[in-house]
Amino acid sequence: MKSNSKKEILEAIGLVAIVASLVFVGFQLQQDRVIAQAQLTSDTFEVGRSIQEDLSNHDLARVFAKMLEQPEDLTFVEKLQVDNLFRRVTGAYKRECYLMGRGILAECEELIRDTAWIFFGNKYGQSWYQLNGLQGDEDDKFFPIPNWIEAEIESYDPNIYRLRVLGKNVAN
Repeated sequence: MKSNSKKEILEAIGLVAIVASLVFVGFQLQQDRVIAQAQLTSDTFEVGRSIQEDLSNHDLARVFAKMLEQPEDLTFVEKLQVDNLFRRVTGAYKRECYLMGRGILAECEELIRDTAWIFFGNKYGQSWYQLNGLQGDEDDKFFPIPNWIEAEIESYDPNIYRLRVLGKNVAN
């Protein structure tokens, strides 16, 4: 009897150890997910900061200003620079919406609403967007592009954009 009792006690201890290890593994997986979400969110902010830093570069700022003021005078190389910038911006939008579709980020619209007017609130940007756009599917659960983006970009008034760039107080 004593050996059965010892055996039952050891089995119970083993069962408790297995349950404890499963709880620990579950906790570790949750922690890994939280860390991954934080890293992806941080990476998103880094992409935005990188684009802003690029715009503060004298050469690209000059090209961007020329695009706003005299887009017809852009050289081929300058058009490539603007194209690259716009592709980085729309790539950031796509990434945000993809991560939202995967449940990693809560939403993707804030970045777009805060920055789309900067890049696409002018004639050249609007033309570029009409040709390239985000090329997503708003019904795709893993790449849910908000359906208001195109209408909003088309509604931007380049004159209001220019006033904003010049630091004028413009009511939205």
